[in-house]
Amino acid sequence: MHNDLNLPFLLLFGIVSIILFFSGYIGKLVRFPTIIFFILSGLILGNIVHQEEVIEKFSELGIVLLFFYLGLEFNFERAIQTGKRIWSVGLLDFFFGFVVIFVVIKLLEFDLFTALIAGGIAYASSSAITSKILVDTHRIANPETELILGLMVFEDIVAPILLAIISAFASGGNLSFLTIGIIFAKIFAVFFAVFLISKYLKNPLSRFIDSFIEEDIFILFAFGIVVLASGFTQYIGLSEALGAFLVGVLMAEAGKEEEVEKALYSIKDLAVALFFMFFGASIHFTASDFNSKLILALVVIVVLSIIGKFLTGFIGGLIYGLSKRASAIVGFSIINRGEFSIVMSKFAHPQHIPVVGLYVLIMAFIGIITAQFAPKLANLLFPKKAKKKKKKKKIEKPSYV
Repeated sequence: MHNDLNLPFLLLFGIVSIILFFSGYIGKLVRFPTIIFFILSGLILGNIVHQEEVIEKFSELGIVLLFFYLGLEFNFERAIQTGKRIWSVGLLDFFFGFVVIFVVIKLLEFDLFTALIAGGIAYASSSAITSKILVDTHRIANPETELILGLMVFEDIVAPILLAIISAFASGGNLSFLTIGIIFAKIFAVFFAVFLISKYLKNPLSRFIDSFIEEDIFILFAFGIVVLASGFTQYIGLSEALGAFLVGVLMAEAGKEEEVEKALYSIKDLAVALFFMFFGASIHFTASDFNSKLILALVVIVVLSIIGKFLTGFIGGLIYGLSKRASAIVGFSIINRGEFSIVMSKFAHPQHIPVVGLYVLIMAFIGIITAQFAPKLANLLFPKKAKKKKKKKKIEKPSYV
């Protein structure tokens, strides 16, 4: 597709890149996560950025590289340790974030696949937004932060699997026990293959990376293997994000996550920024897009998403051994939604994209505010008890003084 303005590709790509730069710069100035401003820039530009398919295709690499970088944060040992420590809170999170939304949307008489998509979109908090606010508000050392980051890790592990399941159904699979069994068999086979490679070939892989790490051609290997694995999982009917995530895990197992991360850092930042911009550009708000049924569904999902995440944090915090106040801080800190919701939304019906876009923007803004002021909001619910000053005993003077 050629753009209507007849602009050369390089000129159009340059304009888009500069717009992304200013969007990110504004985000830095106002200390808001840049994700929001990339989406807003896409909303403003609208169809202009969709007029060049090459740029749009490049933006799809944003999903791949986003999940690849998530994979770099894990190895199998860390994933197992995190699961052991936080599995009960993680299951609670999955119940409130996915199961409740799925059931309610089905009760509102939407089809089964739409209910599945709604649950996927509402499930995970934004790791990018949450971690940025924790750093900016100097709360990294707080006692509740360990639980917040643990939940982010749990969601980061579950999200690629959930995305693979949704992707398999989106490609034409029916919701039968046989189909579900085949999907899980594929996911298990891919995980098992990566586990075997990491167990028996991680040392040769490590030595191979060491031999090329200083060469210019290393970026071709790193980029190529990520895209190749993503294409393979997409080819067998799973999500491309799962393949990228597992390559990241494999690199972490080989102990080369830092080297590979540096090699692809610039490409990742550009591709992810373009991805969020194109999501914003795909949202077109018209009156016909919002019938009473969709508006009701949007309101219900927003309310349940806020309540569900707060309850996850609060109840989960108490299970974890935190105080009521610290548990409330966890609940207020994880309300936001962002990148995972956007990635899940690409499988939604086209007529539902505007509603999804509005949901992401609403939840991102509400979540940023609640996370920013989480300690103050928690103080309103559970005020700190004032320390009583001990009364000094009055010492009577002896009679001889």
